[in-house]
Amino acid sequence: MTTLRRTIIKIKYLLAICALATAPLASSLAQPAEGMPGATVRPEAKGDGRDFDKGFGKGMSPEERQKRMEVCKADPEKCRTEKKARMDQWCKDNPQRCKEMKEKMEKRRSECQANPEKCRAEKKARMEEMCKANPERCKAMKERMEKRQAECKANPEKCRMDKKAQFEQYFKRADVDGNGAISREEAQKFMPSLLQHFDRFDVNRDGQVTREEIESVRKARFERRKSRAERTSI
Repeated sequence: MTTLRRTIIKIKYLLAICALATAPLASSLAQPAEGMPGATVRPEAKGDGRDFDKGFGKGMSPEERQKRMEVCKADPEKCRTEKKARMDQWCKDNPQRCKEMKEKMEKRRSECQANPEKCRAEKKARMEEMCKANPERCKAMKERMEKRQAECKANPEKCRMDKKAQFEQYFKRADVDGNGAISREEAQKFMPSLLQHFDRFDVNRDGQVTREEIESVRKARFERRKSRAERTSI
């Protein structure tokens, strides 16, 4: 055997050994680790958004959603605390997405405050679109609303007390400084529905809304509706 042939055989032998030695490394490189470019992120991976969706109701079955509603109805304060904790954790895991979402919400609130009629029309259109895409969910939601209306019609006093207790919870949560009034900033953060009509409720124009002011405006509106109904029936 010539020297050249022996050299070629040695080279082929060395190449075969190298191929066997690097096979595990090549396999590991073909499947990037989590967090690296090209990696396949598992559905349960932290911060992929699914934990957020599941925690806030999205992706839940009608049975799971109904169960969540019953739990929240029994203990709304506990439900709000857990929801806030999930939101805080999600924002910690996804700071950029959280920032974008909050900016979008603030923009939406400003638009609704500037043009509430347009905001209501868009909300109605979204509701109709949701009902078209999710007829069963929409049907269940309408049945719950009709059931609630029937209960309020049968026992209006209980319904008013429930609404008053719910409002008191919202008011107490929004009144961060505990001075018994809601400022415009507090309304913006915790009671956006109040913010849309803030100037109407702020009777004395001091930049704050009290329970008494809200009650007086509501009472005046009720009296106007009652008077209008009486004139119509004549």
